[in-house]
Parts: sequence; C-alpha cells; structure tokens
Amino acid sequence: MKKILLICLFIIMSLLQASPQVAYAQDVESFVRDFYKWYLKQSLATDDLPVFDQAIFKYVCRCTAKRVQFDYNRGVGGNGADYYIKGQDVVKEQLEDFKIGGSIDVSDNLRLVSVSMRKEYSPYIVVYVEKTNGSMCISKVEDSPGPNFRAPVY
Repeated sequence: MKKILLICLFIIMSLLQASPQVAYAQDVESFVRDFYKWYLKQSLATDDLPVFDQAIFKYVCRCTAKRVQFDYNRGVGGNGADYYIKGQDVVKEQLEDFKIGGSIDVSDNLRLVSVSMRKEYSPYIVVYVEKTNGSMCISKVEDSPGPNFRAPVY
C-alpha cells in the first residue's frame, strides 16, 4: 500500500512540475516587460534618449544597440520614430498602458514577443529576443503590420 501511495505521489509531483520551456517563455516576457518599463521611465525622466544610456546593454544585444546609436547619430531611421517604441512621443500613459503578449518560440535561441502601447491590447511591436550563452538580449524590434488579411491559402 505504501509503495502504491508513494508511486502515485511521485507521478502527481512530476506532472505538477513546470516544464523548462514554459519557464523560459515567462522569463522572456518578463525580460521584455522590464526593458520597456526601464526604457519608458528613462524617456520620461530625462530629455536624453535612453538609446545612448550604457544601461541599454543590459537588455539589447550589443551589435543592435550600437547600430541604433549609429543611426541616431547620423540622423537616419524611422521617420523620426523611436526605434524601440515605434512612435515619436513618449507619454506617461504608455508606461501605464503597455502590455506584453505571449511569446512565440521560433527556435531554441529565438523568441518573438508582441508588445502593445495602447490601453486595449492590440500588438503593433514585435520584439526579437535571442538567448546566447545563457543570457537574453533584444536583437530586433519591428512594427507589426497588423492582422493577416490574406485569403486562406493553406
């Protein structure tokens, strides 16, 4: 009887244990959430762009951050839009309203996370998060073109 009880307890415990992929997905979403909290607070607190703050390397891949800084210094980019928020003005409501969607696993080392800066969740930013050598970094931020209105082809 004790053996059966012990086996049942072991099976229940193994089923309740979180899988590593779920934990990684949650970590990626909280990583992106932490980045945007920091970035929006920095944007509101100072007139300087957080793009040039050395703390950005904590969140953004070095090559991406350097390329964005280079583009800002040259005055080229997204028609005056901020690279990381895909908009021109940072307002306090964005800090209160931004939402992080679920992450999509592209490969073992790359996940996509959707971000919305609006009160109602409508993602318009896609953040690429890479995992290299056990640490995460944002490698790319793109506009989301919106819903897929193509006819069903598949």
